[in-house]
Amino acid sequence: MIYALLIAAVVAFAVLYKFSPTRKSFLIICTLLLIVFSGSALIHGRQVRQEKITQAQLEDLLERQKIFGDWYAAYQKDIDSLDRNWQSYHNILDGLKSTDAQNFNAEAIYLRLKELENESLDEQLKIHQLSPPQGLDKENRDVVNIVIKKTQRYVDAQTRTISLSAQAATPPVELENLKARLYDIMIRESPEGLFTAQEISAIRAALDD
Repeated sequence: MIYALLIAAVVAFAVLYKFSPTRKSFLIICTLLLIVFSGSALIHGRQVRQEKITQAQLEDLLERQKIFGDWYAAYQKDIDSLDRNWQSYHNILDGLKSTDAQNFNAEAIYLRLKELENESLDEQLKIHQLSPPQGLDKENRDVVNIVIKKTQRYVDAQTRTISLSAQAATPPVELENLKARLYDIMIRESPEGLFTAQEISAIRAALDD
């Protein structure tokens, strides 16, 4: 583009020199044209520099998007495990509700809860080892850390609920007594919902800028 401007300037000066009525008017017009062409060249130079900056920013943005995407994919697998554990816990309690004294097997229920407790403890350890990805900027790492803290509180409450339930189911125990104990533990200890959609949306919005 800069070469086109130079050619246009030369042609314009030649035409003006030939058709200008006086030398003074020619100089005035030439001055105005120089201002216009200089301004155009300056704007073009800034645009070129801006394009280079934008490209560098784009590459950095794509890299940060990948870093967060990889972290979030691994995080989501942990959340899926938490959901499965919690669903298994409720399946045990639901099965107990429909159990009568004749079919009641205290040992089997205890063993299922202990197995679930061990799985929950393993997942709790993994959640407490989470950390924000270092490739993100500080602002987004801080938001990721909020997500992690929320998840840690959730898994702590979930694991505590399952562990207390396993303790309450330790044989020997009567059916109706066990039903009452487990229901009470579920009501008192169950974690509040894990809500991280706002934070995740904020990170994605920041990485889409």
